Amino acid sequence: MIKKIILGATLLAISNTFAQQGTTSPYSYYGFGDKHFKGANEIKSMGSLAVYRDSLHINTLNPASYSDLLATTFSMGASYKGNTLKNTKGSEKTTSGSFDYLSLAFPAGKFAFAVGIMPYSFVGYNMQNSNKNNNMTEARQYVGDGGLNRTFLGVSYKINKNFSFGIDGSYIFGDTETSLTKFVVDNGEGLPLDTGTKMKNQNNYSGLSINAGLNYKQQLDKNLTLYAGATFSPEMKLKNDQTTTFSTVDLDLQGNLRELDSKVSTSKNDKMLLPTNYSFGVGIGNELKWFAGAEYTSTQTSKYNQHYNYDNATYNDYFKIGVGGFFTPKYNSFTSYFERMTYRAGINYENTGLVINKEEIKGLNANVGFGFPVGRYNSNINIGFEYGQRGNTNMGLIKENYYGFNVGFSFNDIWFKRRKFD
Repeated sequence: MIKKIILGATLLAISNTFAQQGTTSPYSYYGFGDKHFKGANEIKSMGSLAVYRDSLHINTLNPASYSDLLATTFSMGASYKGNTLKNTKGSEKTTSGSFDYLSLAFPAGKFAFAVGIMPYSFVGYNMQNSNKNNNMTEARQYVGDGGLNRTFLGVSYKINKNFSFGIDGSYIFGDTETSLTKFVVDNGEGLPLDTGTKMKNQNNYSGLSINAGLNYKQQLDKNLTLYAGATFSPEMKLKNDQTTTFSTVDLDLQGNLRELDSKVSTSKNDKMLLPTNYSFGVGIGNELKWFAGAEYTSTQTSKYNQHYNYDNATYNDYFKIGVGGFFTPKYNSFTSYFERMTYRAGINYENTGLVINKEEIKGLNANVGFGFPVGRYNSNINIGFEYGQRGNTNMGLIKENYYGFNVGFSFNDIWFKRRKFD
């Protein structure tokens, strides 16, 4: 039965991967859009730590963790987010939802293998502003939609009882569409012009990336274990085929935008940067009861300045600091279901590296989560809640205050071993 559930969930998730609105953030205007968290929801609920590994869950942040799995593990997740966008002139509320990940991993001796698919980034914004130049006032509308997806194949090897090494190879692909529409609403004499201009960019991205990981796990005594881990993704490039359409536009009697004439240009095989990323973390805990850890992540986003030329934005390097952990009162309790549950919490601070109007865009995010054991082989349902903020209202910018709800499923089963009884 569980295999039928997994197959149905897999088909449903894959069908939804390519048609979803995963963000409403104006900051998705920059770069490839809003980067999607590439870990499972139970990892997100405890500070998004790649350093932690266990035998029940797939930790896609660090491929070295796969070799700790004791059974075939299938996981998937989805999330919903509400966002309040605020500037000095007012605020607006938006919502979005997304499929988060689908992955399958299984052990094979000292090796373990994993495969999966998840979003890589989202583009989703609709912004308006006005600009005054030479006594003329121009109204502008910025619209973006689409996103990138990531499929991966990973392998992990347990070097010895303490060290594991792993590597993921990913194929990143997807489409985005962005447009800028301009109308002169005041020609300097209080009159609008009948026509405007529109520039639309349609981008098709594809390319490979690599993520390598190392895990260290040392039993300090009967009840205490030391964890350490590191990941590294080298700089790589995505291919981008872009079609740009320049149009003269006006509004019909119903207020709908109408293209009067267009000119199309194309560019092939443009190379877009995936910058170097690395992380390292450390933690301590009792493997069956509790864990607490911290992690530092950095991405060389300052190299985006060589590829993107924005009027009011530049990049510094990205970094994030996360702390978190979990607590399971009594994993094998026969008398209390709540004692067998897992309780998670975490917080992280990030500097996105994006600098707009000389203001650094920073964020703070807090999470709590609950793991509900179900069925055989310690399968579980994981529910998480988050609250965070990003940006500020200085220099005409937008501040985001958001909350989110996510749910993940982790099913464990013995698929490659014949049993006498089932």
